[in-house]
Amino acid sequence: MLKNFLFSVFAIASLFSMKSTFFDNNLKENSPKEIIYDTDSIRIIEGDIDFKDEIENMDNRTNISKDISSKKDTLRGDIQLLFKQASSLTDEESYKEALETYNEIIKKLKDKTDVKLLKDFAGANFLKAYIYINYLQDNMKALDAYNIVIDRLKDSNNIELLKLYFNAQKNKILLLDNDEAIYVYDEIIDKFKNSSNVELLKMFAQAENAKAYLLEGNSKVEIYDEIIDKFKNTQNRELQKVLIDAEFSKAYLLANQEALEVYDDIINRFEDNDDEEFKEYVADALFSKSYLLMGEDKEEAMEMLDKIIDIYKDSQDKTSSKNFEYAVINNIELALIINSDDTQYIDLANEYLLEIPDTKPQLEMLEILNNAQDTNQDEALEKWKRRYGDFYNSF
Repeated sequence: MLKNFLFSVFAIASLFSMKSTFFDNNLKENSPKEIIYDTDSIRIIEGDIDFKDEIENMDNRTNISKDISSKKDTLRGDIQLLFKQASSLTDEESYKEALETYNEIIKKLKDKTDVKLLKDFAGANFLKAYIYINYLQDNMKALDAYNIVIDRLKDSNNIELLKLYFNAQKNKILLLDNDEAIYVYDEIIDKFKNSSNVELLKMFAQAENAKAYLLEGNSKVEIYDEIIDKFKNTQNRELQKVLIDAEFSKAYLLANQEALEVYDDIINRFEDNDDEEFKEYVADALFSKSYLLMGEDKEEAMEMLDKIIDIYKDSQDKTSSKNFEYAVINNIELALIINSDDTQYIDLANEYLLEIPDTKPQLEMLEILNNAQDTNQDEALEKWKRRYGDFYNSF
């Protein structure tokens, strides 16, 4: 009884405490702000706009005026000069003049078909939107700027221009309510779902995931099922990662037995994959499965953790994965609960984990728990609290 009581109070490496960390990280990865746009997304993303690099390069040249003069008679040169002029208009009184300059660029380029010029066209609109949102507090005009890019580029077959279309859509979403945002996600989904291009298919999946975040209940699961069905037979590494992310997100929403089946699917699909990143995905699935088995079958939960340990048995740096650490510590803990031999796990911990912060206090606590039925451990517990006060107070 004493051992069980102490275990419930002090077992700090338990699978219960692991759940929130693992799944909170998973949800963070699948929130719309992480997937479909970043929190500072009223700026140009992914370096897609050529003019930005060109202006920076011009700043680094010693003969700027000579370089600009040589382009004076070309449209491209005129556009670069206009961007240069607008970028110098940084004080509040100059915003109107900057907007007029961007409008001049847009007017010059609105009917052009050259990819570089269309990137400049999009860039001018992005920068207009930035000014309207951050300095003039006029979201409607910012929306107009994004919509101009969307309408101009939505029918393009050029991947770079479609990326700009996507960026305009995801920046626009920040200015919309949830229902309007879902409508935009649906536009992106419909546009890219039948593409054969990996980058565009990833945009499709990002929009699906972000849409799922805004929905409730079974609607979320249905969206994850759409992603899974779309990529279940893919051999592309990047799309396989999209598939795995969708399966983890789906599993988190399901009852235990259904979730176990999803984790089994990840394990069965990728357990023979030698890619280190996919080994980690399999280990994540095994860990999640072991958590769900805790209440039903602790021995099988230990077996899942044993499989994680086996994944890293030949690794030169076993501590590079948190999953290895979690598996060893939790199997010591589970062995304690079911009165099983924990020698092999103690040996692994002593050999590989003692230099990891927080591992030593956990191991010493588990040793105290292991001895709790034989001796009075009050003094040992007090010594442990004094030695590891910061660790103890963090729980």
